[in-house]
Amino acid sequence: MKEDRDLLFLQQAKNEELKTLCDILTYDTDGEIRMAEQLTNTDAYLYCYPYRLNMIWQEIARELQRFGGNTIANLCRGEGVKYREILQDVCKKLKVYFHDYESTETIEKHLLEKVCMESVENMSEAELRSMAQELDIPIKNPRKYMLVAAMQMAIRRGGVLLSRIAVYITNMISRMLIGRSALLIGGNVLNKTIGILSGPLGWGITAGWVVYDLSSPAYRVTVPSVIQVACMRMQQANG
Repeated sequence: MKEDRDLLFLQQAKNEELKTLCDILTYDTDGEIRMAEQLTNTDAYLYCYPYRLNMIWQEIARELQRFGGNTIANLCRGEGVKYREILQDVCKKLKVYFHDYESTETIEKHLLEKVCMESVENMSEAELRSMAQELDIPIKNPRKYMLVAAMQMAIRRGGVLLSRIAVYITNMISRMLIGRSALLIGGNVLNKTIGILSGPLGWGITAGWVVYDLSSPAYRVTVPSVIQVACMRMQQANG
């Protein structure tokens, strides 16, 4: 892979988190292997998937860089680009405001805040109450601005709520964009953490994303992949 300090943390990531990222990179919306992916036929993948993915974190990172090279300016470069460039491209695609001088982590926080805002905006009152309950946000009669404020504060300050939000976002975005749960892992580790993975609440949090033009096959990879990487970094930082 291209030397990329923003992806070095993947070597310490949990296996189930790497599996989610790996599945986003390799499976399409029908749950079939992506035609453009170059990972699943490698000996390293066949040996390590799904339980030893830390051993091939570099190969996973390389696959993300390569897909990113197919979205930047819509050019098929034939080689990968660094994660920060992919992140900025995704933010521009989703109309997330950021400054070039900001750190990668800060830009990721802007992205996650936008995800939260878009998700909450499309929820009914019943869905808002369900989300507050699932995330253990102590608001009896939640309103949209209350949930947005609580999640923005968590994203900026960290803590347990941020970890819950990161897992929640990862699951909901994955369900919409790869068409199946990316969390079917041994022991359903993340399933136990969050609980509701479908139904009205799941539709509510993903509804805000259908307005974006993700018709490009590469964007259908890079958008959820970048959101997943951002969530992984946040969870690791909040240990």
